[in-house]
Amino acid sequence: MQHNDQTTFPQVGWPQALQKKLNPDVELLNFAKNGRSTRTFIDLGHFSEAIKAVDSDSIVLIEFGHNDEHVKDVERFTRPDYEYRDNLIYMVDECQKRGAYVMLLTPIYRRWFLEDGSLDETCHQGYREAMLKVAEDKHVDSIDMTSLTKELLRKMGKDATRSMFMNFDAGIYENYPEGMDDNTHLRMKGAELISEIFIEQVKNNRKFEGLLNV
Repeated sequence: MQHNDQTTFPQVGWPQALQKKLNPDVELLNFAKNGRSTRTFIDLGHFSEAIKAVDSDSIVLIEFGHNDEHVKDVERFTRPDYEYRDNLIYMVDECQKRGAYVMLLTPIYRRWFLEDGSLDETCHQGYREAMLKVAEDKHVDSIDMTSLTKELLRKMGKDATRSMFMNFDAGIYENYPEGMDDNTHLRMKGAELISEIFIEQVKNNRKFEGLLNV
């Protein structure tokens, strides 16, 4: 979800597309950092910095999972039903102490297609379920972005979804002269489609009244 600048163009986080669909007086603060798991977001002080901006007028969106899955990276890896769950609960509790409205978003699906054109069914297994359970236990709203984005990718298919992600040939972008083969991070087309899914889910939520310019 990180806000990317020109140094990583054309990579964008989907909140960059969401920003364009908010009313001008709505301030969107994005504290996400590429490569962070729930563990490292807390351990490296990013959450401590983010929580300073949270008050009773805040809507806090929390999306983690991709980097918590890195089993071989001891600094980032968390087990879904243990550290991942505990870290999410900690962040929810700290935001709620400040009176904020918290919403949990399961991680968006990776563009993992098999040779036969079907989607790999293993993406985010365990982490999606753990986050939804935290939302249920803590009585906070959630959006199952994993399932919603999975269905989007399935409908569009392998070829059409390539332009959503950082998948492109050599010689197209100056920042990536050799091209990229990245099925996780988004380009603007992907960010716009993901933000549209999010907006569809919250447009009837009273907490978002007056915020959306759609």
